[in-house]
Amino acid sequence: MSTIRQIDIEQDYPTLCKWWEGHKAVILPKHIIPRGWMVSAGGIDIAAAFLLLDVGGTWAVIEFLTTNPTVAFSRYLVEDIRRLVAHIEALGIAQGCTFIGSFVAPGAGEERLMTRLGYQKCDGPAHILYVKPLGKEGG
Repeated sequence: MSTIRQIDIEQDYPTLCKWWEGHKAVILPKHIIPRGWMVSAGGIDIAAAFLLLDVGGTWAVIEFLTTNPTVAFSRYLVEDIRRLVAHIEALGIAQGCTFIGSFVAPGAGEERLMTRLGYQKCDGPAHILYVKPLGKEGG
């Protein structure tokens, strides 16, 4: 049986970096990572995802969903990610959110999974995320 816990960024950041490297994904700077949760089973960390909430609390975004590359072919992986996403959705509902989204790379396994979980693709061209550091944390 899998368990879900809130991410301790000091403890879990090296693990997240290894996963992002393993998936050839962008490695997020530690100071910009939002509140997140990790699903584990049998003492092995399996997947992590993060929750972004708008200031008014009416919508949320599940973001930076990533998996442990060493368990990519586990038969339980999809079910564990489903539990993780459901947990984060419940947190959004508890905060009063009425809408939740997720930015997903076209053609990725995550796209198929999110579709199965009831997420709908928004029509229109793909967007590229641009970021700008603000204040002293940003450099």
